[in-house]
Amino acid sequence: MSSKISKILTVVILVIAVIGAGLYAGVLMAEGDDVYDSVSPIVEFSAWLLYVALGITVVFAIVNIFKNPEDLKKIAINVAILGAVYAVAYVTASDAAVLDVQGQILEGGQAGATSKLISTIINYSVYLGVIAIGAVGAGAVKTAIK
Repeated sequence: MSSKISKILTVVILVIAVIGAGLYAGVLMAEGDDVYDSVSPIVEFSAWLLYVALGITVVFAIVNIFKNPEDLKKIAINVAILGAVYAVAYVTASDAAVLDVQGQILEGGQAGATSKLISTIINYSVYLGVIAIGAVGAGAVKTAIK
């Protein structure tokens, strides 16, 4: 990384840190009902940082794809695998109503498409977690065998 880019990134990180520290200080100094009002700016700032990081990640990923078109086949295979896992998660998802401990339907937890979508996302996360743990375990076993 060039010295110029490194200096620019250092300044950007310093500005973000100062803004974050200022917002955090505002939360710490707030009292009573003002606490809720002081938390909102830090949450919005965090959300914007997330959006910027996501945008930068997507841009660099697309640039990398165009720089290395031979990797396009690997990317397509990986996206297809993720799609297959999502399809399995969708098929195994429940669209039943969400119930509390007493068996009453929770507010917003009616049976239907929203319930199915949330269940799909939960299943998808679990399946990806199991695959990740399995890959780490397989790597550990492979390393132990060598």
